[in-house]
Amino acid sequence: MWPFGKKTFDLIDDRWLRVKGIPQEYRDAFNRKSKGIKMEINRNKEKLSDAENMVSEHDSQIRENELKKTRLTDQQNDLKSRDDAKNSQELQRITAEIELSTGIIDRLSAEKIKFGQTIDNTNEAIKMLQMILNKNVINPEQLVQSPIWASGDQLEDIRDNLPRVTDIDNSDILHNEE
Repeated sequence: MWPFGKKTFDLIDDRWLRVKGIPQEYRDAFNRKSKGIKMEINRNKEKLSDAENMVSEHDSQIRENELKKTRLTDQQNDLKSRDDAKNSQELQRITAEIELSTGIIDRLSAEKIKFGQTIDNTNEAIKMLQMILNKNVINPEQLVQSPIWASGDQLEDIRDNLPRVTDIDNSDILHNEE
């Protein structure tokens, strides 16, 4: 009888959720109705689709800017070989456009990483909600001890392989202009 008719579960450990990149709003997922969990799964799938589209769009824009940068670099090299290169405004303009393209590529790459993180976190949330919905895990303790969970270290591997701002060296541009 009410209020003792429905069993309530403890909340999911917030540290575990943080490590997995799952929003804290799902701490009470075991106490939600299956209809609510299904709605959250669908909402997260839409969020996942949006983030994947943004990654694809950013990839396209990065390729576009890399092609533009390559074209400009070729123009820059041609201008450097001319006799009036030392005082050329065109060379300065092309160099500024190359730097602008580089900045755009860096910004788009950083945003792409953020969307990649959103994809990873959303996949983790969907996986957790589906495990709860399908009763693969029946309580929070079993969930956090579940051996089927992936490590989630993929993003750190990607970040470790990206060049840092301090690793960029433009000495080739500076030495070739002299």
